[in-house]
Amino acid sequence: MQLEFLGTGSGVPGKFRNVAATALKLLDECNSVWLFDCGEGTQQQILRSTLKPRKINKIFITHLHGDHIFGLPGLLSSRSFQGGDTPLTIYGPKGIADFVRVSLSVSQTKLAYKINFQELSQPGVVFEDDKFKVTMGELDHQITCYGFRIEEKDHQGELLVDKLKEANIPSGPVYGKIKNGETVTLDDGREINGQDFIGPAQKGRTVTIIGDTRSNPTSYNLAQNA
Repeated sequence: MQLEFLGTGSGVPGKFRNVAATALKLLDECNSVWLFDCGEGTQQQILRSTLKPRKINKIFITHLHGDHIFGLPGLLSSRSFQGGDTPLTIYGPKGIADFVRVSLSVSQTKLAYKINFQELSQPGVVFEDDKFKVTMGELDHQITCYGFRIEEKDHQGELLVDKLKEANIPSGPVYGKIKNGETVTLDDGREINGQDFIGPAQKGRTVTIIGDTRSNPTSYNLAQNA
């Protein structure tokens, strides 16, 4: 999990700081990038980074003020031009689907991929799979505004390669079975319990990304232990 700040300004772009956009790079975990907000010029900022638009498969929008969404039509179009053909999901407040659809329709932009919209209204879990859980909470702003808590689930410990070598267990496909915790029988007849060669489970990490807000208990809850 790596954060890359594409824009940290507010209201309008500055000469040295663009408006809101944050990329959460999950390339090692699931070969994808999640984008949080997409202010004007976000795709230009991406050009200055190593990010590939086709790797972006989720976009979370905190609220519908322009400095958080005006970059969406251009980025979505560029993603299509640059080889992105896998579905993309946009999460955000009610109205985000209309904004994107009208922008693409008026400009007669045709995409090579499908956009799925999830318009949010109730705080709680908005996405979960076997690796991550994303929770949304409502903040205190001039318009409906959300914060997001991204929790990585605990994952299996590392394979203890040195211990395997000490036990004279030869490398090969058997290592994969041992890493899965399976019990395997070696060519010399020894029975090996994979659990004995796996380190302790690794605690998942937590990242919190919060939209514009006044001081608000929800923001503290979302950020707890992040």
